[in-house]
Amino acid sequence: MRRAAPLLVALAAVAAVVVPYAALGGGSYAPTPLADPCKTREWRNPNGLAEALEQVALSGLDGAACKLGVSREELVLALRSDAALDSFATKHDVDKADAEQAVKDGLLRAIDDAEAAGALPGLVAGLARGIVERVSPSLLLDALQRIGGLLR
Repeated sequence: MRRAAPLLVALAAVAAVVVPYAALGGGSYAPTPLADPCKTREWRNPNGLAEALEQVALSGLDGAACKLGVSREELVLALRSDAALDSFATKHDVDKADAEQAVKDGLLRAIDDAEAAGALPGLVAGLARGIVERVSPSLLLDALQRIGGLLR
């Protein structure tokens, strides 16, 4: 019986994890569907510049993804490097420059929306537009992530 005790304890531990997991629906796992990038999302009331810039980035990427007919997540992955963007462009039969322009157009529209909603002051919106027009989308997203971390 002493030799079976560790086995019984292990089985009880497994049951303590598996039974609640199954009872809570863990046996029928279905991944969360990706959000439709073409669905209009309302502006939240951002608490500071970092949250406003995050909303601009997400909204801009949604607009670009909608225009390109892909998910926002797929587009973000494509912007991680030039090679990834080349692969994305080939896979979706779009020109790399057109994909980059779609991102810029989406970000510019999102900046306009943020300014109209009062989430970005006019001076910041103007500076952001100038940057979007002059910097590559992958560098912009990297900079937004870094700035977001600094401003929190």
